[in-house]
This record gives sequence, structure tokens and C-alpha cells, in this order.
Amino acid sequence: MPDKKLLSIAEISRLLEVPESTLHYWKNRFAQYLPSTGRNRQKRFKSEAIEIFKIIASMLKQGHTAEDVMAELSRKYPVNVAIDPQGPELATPAAPVQIQQASLEPAIQLAAAMGTEIAKSINEGLKGMLSCMPQGAISEDVRACMDKANADLNAQNASIAGLKDENTQLKEKLSVMEAELVRLRKDRREMEKFLLDKLKAVTK
Repeated sequence: MPDKKLLSIAEISRLLEVPESTLHYWKNRFAQYLPSTGRNRQKRFKSEAIEIFKIIASMLKQGHTAEDVMAELSRKYPVNVAIDPQGPELATPAAPVQIQQASLEPAIQLAAAMGTEIAKSINEGLKGMLSCMPQGAISEDVRACMDKANADLNAQNASIAGLKDENTQLKEKLSVMEAELVRLRKDRREMEKFLLDKLKAVTK
């Protein structure tokens, strides 16, 4: 197969013997790792995408989650930028919101942790400085400012904990939805086979 040949979803479906509907779902779910050009119905994939589709199919068949597949692809392949032949601008793949959140989540957690540590350090430093001062030298304004800083820090910690809980719940719901989607696809294939068998029996 020539390296420069561009393939449609229909062609990839025939090569891999995977339903087009399944490939459409995969191309949207893992868009940033599939080398492609064009947009929407004009989107075509480079031949390298075949191997990536094979990895996706194999891992999902083995029972891995979409997050496992995403982690494996991020380890093996760079993020791709799709080139739109209709114009000179570079168009990044339209990755689903879940993907973007998954990729940004570590950075958000790191930034939140850093902010918390900085706030703690500043607060402890202020306490150390003020402890060396005479009791009467600490103004009410300074005390009020310190109390507000402590309240803000506690509110931030509570907000971070709430976001973590919400993220965990969303992941659990996504896993349930993906499992249900797999089941529905299996049921559809079985129904198609059943109907084909009936048609064959009638036409004999």
C-alpha cells in the first residue's frame, strides 16, 4: 500500500473488516492520534492510521477502557494536526470534550496543588513574622487579612475536593456508557446475523 495514499473510512472499514459506524466513533474519540487531512465528509486518513486503528480495535476487544487506549496512544504516537486542503490554516482534530478534559486533568491537578502549597507557605511565613512582633503591634487589619487568607485557603481546598469527587463520578458514568455501547453494538450484530439467516432461508 503506497505510503502517501489517503484512505476514507469506507476503505479502512473494508481493510480491517470493522463496521463504518464503529470507525466513525473511534475517529472522533481518538482524533488527535489519527493522521488525517480534510474535514467532515472530506476527511481522509494517511496509511499510518491503519496501524493505530488496529491498536484501538485490539485493546477494546481485550476489555481495555477508552482511557487505557488513550494512554497507550499518547505513549506511542505524537498528537497530530490535520491539514485542511480548503485553506492554509491548520485545523486541530475535533476531539471530544472528554478527551480534552482527560489530557488537561494532570495539569489542572498540578496547578491546584502548587497554588495550595504557595498559599500555605505564605500563610506560615506571615505567622512566623507576626509571632516575633509584640501582641499590640499587630493591627486588626492584619488579623482580618490573615483570617480572610485562611478562609480562602479552606474554600479552595474544599473546591478542589469537590472537583475531584465530581471527576470520579463522571469517569464512572462514562465507563458505564461505554460498556452499554459495546453491548448495544453486539446486540445489533447478532440481530443483523439473525435477519440475514432468515432472509437466506426464505430465498432458498
